[in-house]
Amino acid sequence: MSLQITPVDLSIDQITRSRRNRFTSVRLDRLVEYRDNEEWVEAAQNSEAARFVPLWRSRSLLASTDEGQYAVYLKPGELDRPDAIQPPTLLGTDGKRYFFAVSINDSQREKVLALYPEAQFIDLRRASVDMDAKHAGVLAYAKALHYWQHRHGFCGACGHPNRLYSSGHKLVCGNEECARQSFPRIDPAIIVLVTQDDACLLGRNANWPPKHFSTLAGFVEPGESLEDAVVREVYEEARIRLKEIHYVSSQPWPFPASSMCGFYAEAESRDCATSEELEELRWFTVPGLEAAVLEGSVRLSPPVSIAFRLLADWYSRRCGKDLEHLVRKAKKLRRESDRIISI
Repeated sequence: MSLQITPVDLSIDQITRSRRNRFTSVRLDRLVEYRDNEEWVEAAQNSEAARFVPLWRSRSLLASTDEGQYAVYLKPGELDRPDAIQPPTLLGTDGKRYFFAVSINDSQREKVLALYPEAQFIDLRRASVDMDAKHAGVLAYAKALHYWQHRHGFCGACGHPNRLYSSGHKLVCGNEECARQSFPRIDPAIIVLVTQDDACLLGRNANWPPKHFSTLAGFVEPGESLEDAVVREVYEEARIRLKEIHYVSSQPWPFPASSMCGFYAEAESRDCATSEELEELRWFTVPGLEAAVLEGSVRLSPPVSIAFRLLADWYSRRCGKDLEHLVRKAKKLRRESDRIISI
């Protein structure tokens, strides 16, 4: 059967700010109308254009070059005996290839690594900073569906095993008397950079690595708007009252299953207090942030996060400079210092 499809371009990059956030560049037609066409899906899986995104224990298959990490996709025939209970999940097409996510077991992992000795299964959050944006988005999409499928193996109403349908995008209870349907879920969360005049607020959770500071964040509760969540979380974590809130952009965050909604908020004052969630709060002006990062007393969220993007954009507006350049400079200074100490 013919598989020729012209993908639908739903990009609105010319007017959206979210495009600069990591994992948002999934330039795929998701082929929603084909998910229930079993004959078409089988033909797509067996075609030369099929590419499989392997996931082993929620890790993605990546290889390294001098230019950074790149995604490794499997071709038809390179993966023996796909899981019958959890068959490949249709992700979509870029007009040239059909992408499927597929879970692999330990023995399959060994065979895949033998085929691609330069590759390894890596935590996507750590590796994606050096990846092409499109492929980072494809891997994040696959990881999010993989997590949902593995965490909802049983019906939440009657406890019977669920079965995958709609090319991996729908679960149906195997108990015919129940037949409850469920669909992929995400957890909405807000993340906010609080400012007051020329300073921004960063906090530190006791469970984070030493010296790590970030913006404030929290999950949206039932019956709560995004804006209400911003006001509540900022007050709960820092005892700060806000006078202004601005939505900025969003980011899919499959670690494990969140959607991050980014905001800027202006505080009434710099009066604040620590809480059970944050053991330290600090206000930073541009010079103060630069000094803290360079001397190593403050380490920021990785550039793949919207937390970093919110802070980087604020920093750029205040001084016209690049925060990533500052962070790279600080890392270089730390390496040189460590080398001198070792000598």
